[in-house]
Amino acid sequence: MRAENASLKSKESNKTRKEKYSNEDYALMAYLKLQGQTPDELNSNKSNMNWKQDGNKFTIDFGAHSTMMMVTDKQVQVTYDKTTNNGMGQGNGHKVYSKQELADEFGNQKNTLKEIINTAKENDNNSTSNNSSTTPSVTNQTTTQSNQNSNTITNSTSSSNTNTNEEKPLVKNGYTYRPKYNENGQVDAWMVTGPDGRTFGGGDPSPAWQEIESEYNSLNNK
Repeated sequence: MRAENASLKSKESNKTRKEKYSNEDYALMAYLKLQGQTPDELNSNKSNMNWKQDGNKFTIDFGAHSTMMMVTDKQVQVTYDKTTNNGMGQGNGHKVYSKQELADEFGNQKNTLKEIINTAKENDNNSTSNNSSTTPSVTNQTTTQSNQNSNTITNSTSSSNTNTNEEKPLVKNGYTYRPKYNENGQVDAWMVTGPDGRTFGGGDPSPAWQEIESEYNSLNNK
């Protein structure tokens, strides 16, 4: 009788957990666990986060290398760029987290998780809308000019940053990196153009972005 009661309680607990957290919640929890971040820490930088969903697969990036979370029945499988001997992002790393451990660690901050997800979705919608309105002019230019010239045109549209017009952009792993300087001449953010032509803003104190800045400075003899 006791065994039956324990089994029943376990099933009720699993049912409650599954209803309490969505696949979106679990995907974001897994990203936070991989990064070693708290929801509050990510929430402070959520405006720069890009969020994509394809069924049970979720992708997060900040303008460059991405992390993919696939949510299954009892766990979340995470695929991410890792540093290899050849450089940043040359190989994939993999982690698997159970839904139970993620819920135990981050479940009490569900409101913050939802706030992050809602902001990321809104950013994605705005980005899609902006790109659709500017695509025709860019497409017309690329039909008559090389990719290098179109990169120059993209760069020149950022007229507020004259420094980058005189410097060579860093091209790495299919992404083009250009710094955005503030009025004091310091790098305020990185503008990253991906293989699909979309440009995002990114950059933080992490080693990955420090490596990008170091390679950019070396390329431009700074």
